[in-house]
Amino acid sequence: MKQSSPEAVSSSSSAPALSDHSQPSALSSSSSSSSSDKASSISTAAAAEDLAVGSRDGGGGAHECVTVERLGEFSAVCKWTVHNFPRIKARALWSKYFEVGGYDCRLLVYPKGDSQALPGYISIYLQIMDPRGTSSSKWDCFASYRLAIVNVADDSKTIHRDSWHRFSSKKKSHGWCDFTPSSTVFDSKSGFLFNSDTVLITADILILNESVNFTRDNNEVQSSSASSTISSSVVASPVSDALSGKFTWKVRNFSLFKEMIKTQKIMSPVFPAGECNLRISVYQSSVNGAEYLSMCLESKDTDKTVILSDRSCWCLFRMSVLNQKPGSNHMHRDSYGRFAADNKSGDNTSLGWNDYMKMSDFFGPETGFLVDDTAVFSTSFHVIKEFSNFSKSGGLIGGRSGSGSGSGSGSGARKLDGHMGKFTWKIENFTRLKDLLKKRKITGLCIKSRRFQIGNRDCRLIVYPRGQSQPPCHLSVFLEVTDSRNTSNDWSCFVSHRLSVVNQKMEEKSVTKESQNRYSKAAKDWGWREFVTLTSLFDQDSGFLVQDTVVFSAEVLILKEMSIMQDISDQETESNNAGSHIDTVWKRSSFTWKVENFLSFKEIMETRKIFSKFFQAGGCELRIGVYESFETICIYLESDQSVGSDLDKNFWVRYRMAVVNQKNPAKTVWKESSICTKTWNNSVLQFMKVSDMLEVDAGFLVRDTVVFVCEILDCCPWFEFSDLEVFASDDDQDALTTDPDELVDSEDSEGISGDEEDIFRNLLSRAGFHLTYGDNPSQPQVTLQEKLLMDAGAIAGFLTGLRVYLDDPAKVKRLLLPTKLSGSNDGKKATKSDESSPSLMNLLMGVKVLQQAIIDLLLDIMVECCQPSDGSSIGGSTDANSKPSPDENGAATPLESDRENGASESVPFPVYERLDSGVDEGGSASAVQSSDMNLLGRPEKALPGQPICPPETSAGASEHVPIHSKTKWPEQSEELLGLIVNSLRALDGAVPQGCLEPRRRPQSAQKIALVLDKAPKHLQADLVALVPKLVEQSEHPLAACVLLEQLQKPDAEPALRIPVFGALSQLECGSEVWERVLFQSFDLLTCSNDEPLVTAIDFIFKAASQCQHLPEA
Repeated sequence: MKQSSPEAVSSSSSAPALSDHSQPSALSSSSSSSSSDKASSISTAAAAEDLAVGSRDGGGGAHECVTVERLGEFSAVCKWTVHNFPRIKARALWSKYFEVGGYDCRLLVYPKGDSQALPGYISIYLQIMDPRGTSSSKWDCFASYRLAIVNVADDSKTIHRDSWHRFSSKKKSHGWCDFTPSSTVFDSKSGFLFNSDTVLITADILILNESVNFTRDNNEVQSSSASSTISSSVVASPVSDALSGKFTWKVRNFSLFKEMIKTQKIMSPVFPAGECNLRISVYQSSVNGAEYLSMCLESKDTDKTVILSDRSCWCLFRMSVLNQKPGSNHMHRDSYGRFAADNKSGDNTSLGWNDYMKMSDFFGPETGFLVDDTAVFSTSFHVIKEFSNFSKSGGLIGGRSGSGSGSGSGSGARKLDGHMGKFTWKIENFTRLKDLLKKRKITGLCIKSRRFQIGNRDCRLIVYPRGQSQPPCHLSVFLEVTDSRNTSNDWSCFVSHRLSVVNQKMEEKSVTKESQNRYSKAAKDWGWREFVTLTSLFDQDSGFLVQDTVVFSAEVLILKEMSIMQDISDQETESNNAGSHIDTVWKRSSFTWKVENFLSFKEIMETRKIFSKFFQAGGCELRIGVYESFETICIYLESDQSVGSDLDKNFWVRYRMAVVNQKNPAKTVWKESSICTKTWNNSVLQFMKVSDMLEVDAGFLVRDTVVFVCEILDCCPWFEFSDLEVFASDDDQDALTTDPDELVDSEDSEGISGDEEDIFRNLLSRAGFHLTYGDNPSQPQVTLQEKLLMDAGAIAGFLTGLRVYLDDPAKVKRLLLPTKLSGSNDGKKATKSDESSPSLMNLLMGVKVLQQAIIDLLLDIMVECCQPSDGSSIGGSTDANSKPSPDENGAATPLESDRENGASESVPFPVYERLDSGVDEGGSASAVQSSDMNLLGRPEKALPGQPICPPETSAGASEHVPIHSKTKWPEQSEELLGLIVNSLRALDGAVPQGCLEPRRRPQSAQKIALVLDKAPKHLQADLVALVPKLVEQSEHPLAACVLLEQLQKPDAEPALRIPVFGALSQLECGSEVWERVLFQSFDLLTCSNDEPLVTAIDFIFKAASQCQHLPEA
């Protein structure tokens, strides 16, 4: 049906449960229902009002008869018989008046529909008048009614509609313009016409017997309850006065409406509260299977003659059901919120509780809430006295808005006005509000300002007068931004906001905090929980509270942006042979981010950053960030590190980034890099000088718009070391032996089953590593996908992950344990348990590009095994965050930042400074979400919108992550040393040339000296033989000295001389070093016999030839 009534809207069949924190009620101001559905439309025809002053008798040219069946003083059924109904010429008919509850009632019918009806519909209305005459303007009454056109042939086909309404001198008629199609009624076969042309129209009417009382806080009684029941008192007063008061509503015939409130609701007269008119509504709801009395406070303005639809007020209120039994307790519930005259602004028109109290408690004969069929409802309220001002401004942009465009600066400024503005909000009687909250023990209460609109977004300030912590210490202030258009759930906007508590004595002493955040449906409010201390706020001399008034302000700048994600379907990367285990072919995708008011944010980017919304690529959420450093534009890609994201998933992402040249696409600047979403999260690409980018003719800035593009070239799940634990059973831990020779032939460690091998193969392949068998099926090898071989960042991330994983001796053993890999070309199991059985560590070392880094790692573990029991680490591992190491394309990874104060450790490298969150000038922490109370006390969790700065892990420095002993390395150190020696013995010494080689770590000679000094005697010969492999070339002279010192020890075994001379002859040293070695070797001849003597002589001649001292030899 067409809904043409301005004040009558469809009701909800059920209302959502409301908690004590005020949530909007689902029920609207007026309601209707048919017998089974209470969502029918109701209409009041304007034409009906024209007839209000017509004849008090029935009329319109039809013969009619009215009978009234009274069911009590306030209830009646009217039966109106209309003859000659199909042939009536008159536009309208009205019945004779009949009295119900002291009011005059009559029915109006338009056989061919009124001016608002759809063609072919009958209109029917109920009209109620005050019998004292139309001159009395101060009356109203609440009625619940049902109108029906009776089917005399079959009563089940009777057409009826139910509604309720508060009638008054301004709103005397209520009903439906499109009650039913006239063709149905006029059809002689349908059963509605009897005696060939007569229709029976009925009305069941219930009138509420009520009285009200309204008192302001100054105890001045506005209106008292009338002694008679003819008229309930109507509250009327200047709205600006009623900031706090109490309204009481007494209903004397509640049980008459007991059935009605199951589908509809009863409503009190209105009373003034601030700018709004409020009223109490009562209805019944089913909550979790139990029946409850529901009670709400409503503000929807039904008086459509009032033009001020933006009226609103923030109200703290208590709703009560009074107990009429002496000495019994009343029922109270408190809530608060902003009411509005209509819901266009997004504010509430109804606040309350669906589960206010159980119906059994309300109706209980002994409870005292319903006595003599009388119930008393009341509400006391406090409305804040507030003033607000909003001005849109383009002034901050200056004359640059026309830069790069043909339009003048004037049109540019107008265009930008909509994305920038300042809102000021003044709250009076602030101390009284604080005292009221304290008295009522209300915690966590927030006041929300009126909304103001910037860039098509609704914004408002949220203030917590007593903060969000217990005990109250700080005032909390937030900015809320929502999507006024409600277009989609995934809306997002980037906002720079500066919030202030204004110092009214000295404005320069105002407390101001600034932040940049991305707002969305999930993160719609950002600000500070500890904005200003309550002590300083309420200090009379501080200047924040003047004449009991506090002033807040918000300067808001919204990024005008567009973004689009698209697949580059014609540029699929081919899967090579190594990638044959990956089922799906990766499709390249492209994310374009267009910033249309770039210059407005230029100053912000000098100290902070802007970032796009997240986009999805290959299972991970990514976003672009942009900032300026040393007058250079810097761009980075980072993954979502917020609390809600899946931090367990780790992806390697290779991408290329561009600043698009909009005039000449061929001049677009591209740079390539990669990230690992969990291990190393962002790398910064340095592009051009900002001044070059802003040149009018350069083509990068056109009409204040800059376009950034990120192409995702490749993305795959990243290797997780914890997954390796499936390859070692718990039994293996007890089966270890310290003898390397025994280890090789050990039968105690079970071979990896076919299933486990497949898991391992799959795990490695997802990370770009592939287990292959080459020519010999019993000799597995690990190879790297080509794409990773050239990615220093990927290799660095892998090695960092390996170091972090190996923080526990048990894990080290698992990787060093010889495995019996099954698998052959025919798929049958083939096990082998001789020296060729590799450990997982050996498989990884088979990747030449990882070999040196893993050797360094194993050397560190040996040092750890040889450390005293305090477990401290020696030098060489302490410079973990020394400095970033940019790779060839300018990418570097930011340092770990101190997000508490926004300071960065990388003072000499400002290009990495701002990958922490934006902070204000006062050095406060970043803005957080007001609703995120569960994050308090958990600073390690990321708050939405904050980029996470991982530890520095670029290619040049990733290996500097120390192995810190969380627990003491156990007595099994000897076993570990044996395993490591056995693993290193299998290595060939040559490192291939030409592949990307991570930088060797320094101080390897110092570490090998410590290991040789502390290692068990039976391992020393093997360790000495490994020295040329373990020490990098620049430290060979140091290594030579270390080896000779081993032989000069008083307890040195003569047998050690053979491996020492063998190792020395493999080192590369200068002639000075060889000379020193030669003369020290002469001392060893005197105490050498047999084979060591032969070896010593042989070595002396080699050393002499290296330093031209053959005659001495």
